[in-house]
Amino acid sequence: MSLRSRLTTAFLVVVLGPVLVGAVFVAAVMSHLADSRGEALASSAVTTVDSTLGTICERIQASAAVVALSHSSGGTADALEMAQLVVDRRVVDGVVFTGLQDAGNVATPDVGAEAPDGAWVDCGEAAAYAGAGPIVALGAQAEVQNADGTVSVFSAFRVVDRGFLDRIANVADADLVLRDGRPEPLRVGDVDAGRWDATDAFLPLSIGTVATNVTPMYWTLAAMVAVSALCAMGLAAWLARSTTRPLHELSAAAERVSEGDLDVRVPVHGRDEVAHLALAFNRMTAQTQAYVNALTASRDQMRGQLGRLGQTLTATLDLDRILEVILDTAMVTAGAEAGVVMLVDVDDADQLRQRAGEGDLGIDQPAAIRLGEGIIGSIAASGVPAHGRIADGVFNGRRRAETEPDARTIVAVPFEGRAPAETDDAGAPRTESGVLGVLVLYNRIAGEDFEPGDVDTLRTFAGQASVAVENVLLHRQAQRLSLTDPLTGLWNYRFMQTSLRREAERSRRYQRPSALLAIDLDRFKAVNDTYGHPVGDQVLIELARRVTGQIREVDLAFRHGGEEFMVLLPETDAAGAAAVAERLGRSVAARPFKVNDASGGRELRVTVSIGVAVLGEHADTANEILAAADEALYAAKAAGRDTWRVAVV
Repeated sequence: MSLRSRLTTAFLVVVLGPVLVGAVFVAAVMSHLADSRGEALASSAVTTVDSTLGTICERIQASAAVVALSHSSGGTADALEMAQLVVDRRVVDGVVFTGLQDAGNVATPDVGAEAPDGAWVDCGEAAAYAGAGPIVALGAQAEVQNADGTVSVFSAFRVVDRGFLDRIANVADADLVLRDGRPEPLRVGDVDAGRWDATDAFLPLSIGTVATNVTPMYWTLAAMVAVSALCAMGLAAWLARSTTRPLHELSAAAERVSEGDLDVRVPVHGRDEVAHLALAFNRMTAQTQAYVNALTASRDQMRGQLGRLGQTLTATLDLDRILEVILDTAMVTAGAEAGVVMLVDVDDADQLRQRAGEGDLGIDQPAAIRLGEGIIGSIAASGVPAHGRIADGVFNGRRRAETEPDARTIVAVPFEGRAPAETDDAGAPRTESGVLGVLVLYNRIAGEDFEPGDVDTLRTFAGQASVAVENVLLHRQAQRLSLTDPLTGLWNYRFMQTSLRREAERSRRYQRPSALLAIDLDRFKAVNDTYGHPVGDQVLIELARRVTGQIREVDLAFRHGGEEFMVLLPETDAAGAAAVAERLGRSVAARPFKVNDASGGRELRVTVSIGVAVLGEHADTANEILAAADEALYAAKAAGRDTWRVAVV
């Protein structure tokens, strides 16, 4: 079966099936509704007739009772006056001063209409009518005890005639037939009854209501189904014919696209959904072609960025330069307008400081923020990556800090080092959770939001930033270890030579003095011989601690070898150096050194001899200043130790 045949058949099944089912359902519903409506109308009519007759009977009974009450209180005259009043107000048609059983006979006095001769129905008795003659009135009686012991009876009535029944029929909107045995039944009403019900509550009545005729509606429904079937067959044939041609064109174009031809376009016929599909297909191929071109360009750009990143990582140990290249590559990859790399501050582990920034962030450089503060601080403190839109300066319930940029969207990834915080041999500052810093990008190009995939991409660059930070710090640590004394932690002889040469050059260029102190422990050999070298090492460590505690931050302390130490004092003349030597000697001799040996803890009294020499005054080169300081040191020892001497010019 061809596509056109299948479309035609499917369309007819889809359209005509529900139409036929709906037609049968509608017919059944119409029949049910007609029956329900007939029952409802009949029930309503019976209820209305009974209610109306009940109301009339209540008014008749009330009229008879009020006339009897007037007679008991004021006599016959008042009874006549009250009877006339209820008749004038059309509550009843008449009042007779007798019982209902005699009401059809001549009774005096009468008020209102003449009492009709025939069967009266008593409103106060159930099934009062026994089929004895035509019904002429609805009545009710009331009795009153006279003063002389006699009983007076008063009867009020409504005449049952065509007018009476006609008013009830109008209220109930139904036909009424009085079943009272007369040869020609009394029938009233303005409708053509199709359904009959009966009531004997007050009067024996047959009640007729309208019956709904649904036959014309059935014929109308059948005609509509037939017309729908003819229209559906014609429309199905046209639809199948008009649909298959553009679908064939779409199929051919899709085949060419699958072969890699993105230049193909589909002809657009008309404005229907298939035409929209053709337009969408053309847009899809055009956008796909643009995406392929963009991906190709992005791939080439990414290759260039990754090549640049690799060259930077292998060619330099400049941390800021490395972080700038990592940030630039991350921004290009994620399509961000701006970004920053924040690292934990070296001097304050609770603060993040910006080390690299790109784009217009609208903040002063460099920016700093406390951990847990603002958006970046909270992300870094949690150690959990985050991305999304910033609404009115609020992101994930945290308001941005004043030092943060006013951006629309953000993606941020904290990064950690390879070593835990408590075993970080590189000396990298970290948060309590081990975070070294955070890589943040702002405002994706074209106003779009960052996606979860951008977080994964950013993790890669954050990992590179982490490796770069730790590699640089490890290099610095290794470099420091190569220039420091492993026992005391002071700078070693190698670094001392470099520092002295640099300081000698600076002193010659700027004609500014710098002093050198040569410090030697007095009788240190006796300490080693008496207590052993471990105790001697403890003395050297404590001496180094006391020396560094007495000098400035710009001053440099060195271990020259054995028990001899050197201190370089930039921008210091002979007088200043002598003051430092005096202070150092007192700090060493003032308190004993506490050491531990095999016999337990002990205290040792230690003194030092110090020689002072000044660049520009006692010497001009590194070797000369070393020799001058040593000569001054020997002079201090010759003077009895525990003192200091300045070199002789």
